[in-house]
Amino acid sequence: MTLVQISRAAMSSLGRELAAWKPSRERATFGTEAMLSVALSVAFANALHLSNTWWAAISGFAVMQTSFAGSVQRAAHRIIGTLIGAALGTIVGPWIGDRPWLFVPVLGAIGGVAVYHANGLRAGYAWVLGGVTALMVTYEAHGLVSVQSTALFAVLRVAEVMVGTLACLLVASVFHFGPKWYRKARPPSMSATARVAGEFDAPSASIPLLSPESTRPVRMLLCLQGALAIAILAALTYVLHLPGFAQAMVTAIAVLILPASLLAGGTQQPVLEKMVHRVAGCLLAGALGVALLPLMRGQAILCMLALSMGVWIGCHVQTGREGASYVGRQFTIAFIMVFVQDHHWSADPVPALMRLSGILTGIVVLAGVILATSRLHLPPSANDVSR
Repeated sequence: MTLVQISRAAMSSLGRELAAWKPSRERATFGTEAMLSVALSVAFANALHLSNTWWAAISGFAVMQTSFAGSVQRAAHRIIGTLIGAALGTIVGPWIGDRPWLFVPVLGAIGGVAVYHANGLRAGYAWVLGGVTALMVTYEAHGLVSVQSTALFAVLRVAEVMVGTLACLLVASVFHFGPKWYRKARPPSMSATARVAGEFDAPSASIPLLSPESTRPVRMLLCLQGALAIAILAALTYVLHLPGFAQAMVTAIAVLILPASLLAGGTQQPVLEKMVHRVAGCLLAGALGVALLPLMRGQAILCMLALSMGVWIGCHVQTGREGASYVGRQFTIAFIMVFVQDHHWSADPVPALMRLSGILTGIVVLAGVILATSRLHLPPSANDVSR
């Protein structure tokens, strides 16, 4: 499929999803959980006077899954990855921060390794967060200069992730254990019992597991593309001081992470689809958010209501079955970026626009890298050779 066809398909999927607006009990519950998790993350982060409240809010959303076990596992991966990445960045960053000839290739290598392992292991989400955090801390180190300042930035980064993750687990626990306690006190009717199995509770065993060897060529290509994109972004930002580097870097990694079933296909179409969906979700959220910000006038209650509305709508699209799931997820993340500022509620759209511009920059650079490497032929996997 061409880029135009992919874009048309994405818009068509989103249109069908919005036209078939049917909030089932399970979808409404997930949206409510995510909405409360984001709101609680913002409240905790503001109470603790954290530097980047919006990152805590994104953590509160990103960890939430449709099952309690899935949320717990994702929380563990996010915390472990963030801790390891923060430690790596604190150690490496101050040493190479003022040496661009080391700084640029090292950031590229970190991004490439993260993409390679995130696409091949069960703990892939931990690799993503480890890589992203290491890149953030290492990049900040070249401007902070001292080890102490870099360590403080890393600690704040960990704190923001911890606050959002713990808020998510608190909300998920209430929704998971609350009904169980209620059913113990008041046994449910047969009709209610029949509805316990939700529409999202598909067993994990139904997902085929592929050996790392069978997907190695695709993982190597994605690794190379991630490393090149991160290195280019690091060089551009080092020289030109481009805004939104963190969002550009996260984008370059996030869209290269694919499910195992798509890795087996050996094509770049899933990556292109994720790129288009990410741009669509971010542009829609940016347009709606920037339009709403002046109406909120920085008032906490109004901003929280608008934020909750955006999160719920995004989650509803994310859990749909019309093919626009990733658009909904990216819409939610971008909407959080627009409404949740660094320290307090504000009607100023500039910080949000800077973050969104970083996402678009990451997409443009990654698209150029994919185009440049599209004709690259990698060695076949061991399974292919044996056949």
